[in-house]
Amino acid sequence: MLEGIILGILVGRFRGGKFKRLGTSLFKFSWIIFLSFALQLGISIMISLGHPFVIQYRMILYVLSYVLLFLALFLNMQFKCMWFIMIGAITNFAAIMLNGGSMPVDMGILERNGFQNMLNSIRMEALPQYIPLEEAGLYTSYLGKRLSMPAMYPLKQIFSVGDLLMVIGIFFLIQNMMTPSIYNRTSKIIRFDHKSRVFK
Repeated sequence: MLEGIILGILVGRFRGGKFKRLGTSLFKFSWIIFLSFALQLGISIMISLGHPFVIQYRMILYVLSYVLLFLALFLNMQFKCMWFIMIGAITNFAAIMLNGGSMPVDMGILERNGFQNMLNSIRMEALPQYIPLEEAGLYTSYLGKRLSMPAMYPLKQIFSVGDLLMVIGIFFLIQNMMTPSIYNRTSKIIRFDHKSRVFK
């Protein structure tokens, strides 16, 4: 997500966008999205700490966080790039729900990228929010975390198709918010007719 935000800002600036427009854009209920992501982060942290209540009821908590996210996305569908984020969130939600509250993850990619601690924790079922890719139900293995950055990339990451779609959506969303394309610029244009009368 961080790469999508940074690249979106850089490209937005290159296209003549202004950073201050991020705070005055037409984006509605942004606080709901932050609340959703904060809830998901909190769930992951509490599960990692072994909190029994969160582990037992993580399905309900995940549903709550995604309902908040879908609500905020639905209220902002005037941004066409929001469809990338929406589809990405739906695929991640489906992968988690169809696997009992656990996201499938490719153990081989974890090993190749040096995530040994995470690998061992999943094998010992100390991280119940993840399951090995081969244990995924139905066709959800294709929706799991099975992609990674190239070897030359300095930050090792593993992500799902849904994550990728969401990052693409965020990349374009930030540019749309920074550039004046979402504003009604036609009202600022002065035109002249054949009789030299000024009209908008």
